[in-house]
Amino acid sequence: MREFFSFLLKWRFFIFFFILECSAIFLSFSNSKLHQYIYAGSSNFIIGNIYESIYKLRSYFLLEIENKKLLNENRKLRNAHILYKIKKISKDFKKENIDYLQQYTFTPVKIINNSIHDQENYITINKGYIDGIKPDMGIILSNGIAGIIIKTSPHFSIAISLLNQKIKVNARLKKNKYFGTLSWDGIDYEYVILYDIPRHSCIHKGDIVETDGKSSTFPEGIEIGRVYSYKLDEEHSNYIIKIKLMANFSTIENAYVVKNLFKKELEDIQLYKVENK
Repeated sequence: MREFFSFLLKWRFFIFFFILECSAIFLSFSNSKLHQYIYAGSSNFIIGNIYESIYKLRSYFLLEIENKKLLNENRKLRNAHILYKIKKISKDFKKENIDYLQQYTFTPVKIINNSIHDQENYITINKGYIDGIKPDMGIILSNGIAGIIIKTSPHFSIAISLLNQKIKVNARLKKNKYFGTLSWDGIDYEYVILYDIPRHSCIHKGDIVETDGKSSTFPEGIEIGRVYSYKLDEEHSNYIIKIKLMANFSTIENAYVVKNLFKKELEDIQLYKVENK
């Protein structure tokens, strides 16, 4: 005890000075707006950085979930607003309370395999016939078309890619609706060729090429690419147009399989027309 009092006596001036300094700092922060802002700002900066780090870490682990949500939301938007057709049902239809039917539905899929350097390229997706996927359904991208389903298993499907010389797709110039046949020439995965556009049509570099809806596979008006160059085929009096694809096939991952709800009905009526010529 004697040593403790001896210590206090020896350091009394320093201890007294330390207490006064602490009191002054406390009073300064209590009464000064500037000091309060500095303290609050420092605290917010530290806390903000902590929250930002937690958010980034959480976002990284939830990225796949968010991507799936985004795909489903896009599907809903497409089904509700963009790539669909409406058909009026006659009054004598059994379900008279239904006025309209949607022609297309869209199923989000993941592209798990995709080739671009062969003459005949194919695409594999992660959904099959248990998900309602069937041959002849089209695959579309957020910025174009990808291919057509040719074979399905329970959980997977294979499609012939747009980058395959065996596939031909109906397409047209968006501005004037002149249509022709789109196919790949096997040279560059960034470009396809549009044939059979008549010589009297007006063409400019940069014109948009889209699906024309004449087949039952793809909806009308899906933008495919832009005119890169063109030349006149004198023998057939048609243009041969080189189209730069909007989609980069070397990086595609997410897509939609398109189901035409009236495909069978359309094909049946067209078959009837052929058989009764």
